[in-house]
Amino acid sequence: MMNFFGKKKKQKDALEQADQLMNKGLSGLFMKGFVPKEHREQINQSLNSAKQAQMAANGGLAMAATAVVISVTDTGKLVNFDPIVVLMLDVTEANGNRYQKTLETLVSKLQIPRTGDTVGLGSNPANPSELIYMGLITA
Repeated sequence: MMNFFGKKKKQKDALEQADQLMNKGLSGLFMKGFVPKEHREQINQSLNSAKQAQMAANGGLAMAATAVVISVTDTGKLVNFDPIVVLMLDVTEANGNRYQKTLETLVSKLQIPRTGDTVGLGSNPANPSELIYMGLITA
């Protein structure tokens, strides 16, 4: 386009834009005024889950552990039509430690893990002691 009326705006990442609309500026003020705190916290939690999933999918994190899926439970929540599920995992860290962990995470509807599948886990950049879901590991 010729763009007669102003500078051309850069494409913003959809998650950044949603975070900005939710928490900053005039729209953030309206959200605080009209949306109950519990709902805002749920929205922010979903945004954080989506950001972590995006970072893991883009290879922005190193794999800290692998895990075998023991069970998968659907929470009924969706983010951009992708489900949030509860995974019961048998985790094996890089140093050999093994334990079971329950993890609520966003997964792609095209790659929902099943019982017996192996998944990758990475360290959360905001909290390195916490593991986040990185996706299925194919053999």
